[in-house]
Amino acid sequence: MKLKEETEAAVETAKEVLQEVVLVASLVRTLTNVFGSASDLYRTLKRKSDSKSQDGEDSGSTRPEARRRGSSSDTERPRRRSVRWNLANLRKNEYVDSEEESIYKSSVHIRAEYERGYQRLGEPFARGDLVVHVQLQSQIVRLQQTLLDIHQDLLLSTYPTPASNHSHLVRLIQTTRTARVASIEALNLQYQRLLPPRPPSRHGSIPGAFPTSADPPHEPHQGGQEYRPRRRDSCMSSSSGSEDHEVKILPIPEPKPKPKPKPKPTIPPPPAPQPNRLFCIYARDLQRNPELPLANSYKPGGNGMCPFCRSYIATRPGKAWEIIVDSHRRFDGYIKMISRTFLVKNRFVIKSHREGGGFACVLCARFRKSDTVCRQIEALMEHLWRDHTGEEMERDNDIVEC
Repeated sequence: MKLKEETEAAVETAKEVLQEVVLVASLVRTLTNVFGSASDLYRTLKRKSDSKSQDGEDSGSTRPEARRRGSSSDTERPRRRSVRWNLANLRKNEYVDSEEESIYKSSVHIRAEYERGYQRLGEPFARGDLVVHVQLQSQIVRLQQTLLDIHQDLLLSTYPTPASNHSHLVRLIQTTRTARVASIEALNLQYQRLLPPRPPSRHGSIPGAFPTSADPPHEPHQGGQEYRPRRRDSCMSSSSGSEDHEVKILPIPEPKPKPKPKPKPTIPPPPAPQPNRLFCIYARDLQRNPELPLANSYKPGGNGMCPFCRSYIATRPGKAWEIIVDSHRRFDGYIKMISRTFLVKNRFVIKSHREGGGFACVLCARFRKSDTVCRQIEALMEHLWRDHTGEEMERDNDIVEC
């Protein structure tokens, strides 16, 4: 009986030690599995939504075409926009949903952030602290709760409507985005907390600061007595003996010629301030020279690394982003809304990257007063879709209209 109790206590102790050592790694693995389940659920909802919309299109295709084209309500329809991957040499219907790819890559980004901290800090980063434990666990619970709610709603709904499928899709996308950003931020903050503090620099000081070095101590006079000026004693002796001794008036010495002032050394002009590097130098070269071809690293078989800053850009040769925006055109004196399709080439993405990672919008740098910075390619494409017009896109050589 005693041996059994000791064995159970040893097993519990080993479990606690193992859980403490690999707690952050276990949470990251759990997050990866939950994102995989979210990707499967997204495909299921998307399949149902596409089937419903296809049925609606088939039922509405029997209406007269002249009525659809001649209806005056074309300008009153809600604006339709979409962003999706598209191969330039394939048909338009052969694409991968950008939202599904974003959900699928969430686990890859979280895993990469964990590996970065683990390779630099080792076991302390894998063990983590209480703050990151709570943050990651809260994101796992929130994701699992969302998946559970959607599954329950699908099971209880006998006839799901397209509106309910759309609301489920929107909720799933928003929850996965929030969980991905919060998890990466939690791992990054833990990485900053565990970094060893930098030693204070002893070279230089802040301009205008008080000097830290103390004044040199006064050296004692010969005989161990402090030297004191005898100005007062000389005045007293001269005043007391002025009656007994003659006072000789010495001639005033001629003043010495003043030395010629030395020419002041010429102060070199301050160096010109370095411009704010919004883009990488290689990206700047691509922007200035539209005819400059891409480096070999971005061609088939390349490693996707920038030849200057060595940052990795996840592009695929022959692949482009397709953006559909609505524009207003004047026809016969009337303003009508038309849909325009643009293909964003890989060259636009590469010439938008920043040194050390991330992207900045080239169109904002050219046409807007403020710049826009994005962390991922998906965010850059979403910014182009939401904040820029077709007139601005057609002015860039690396964005072509279909």
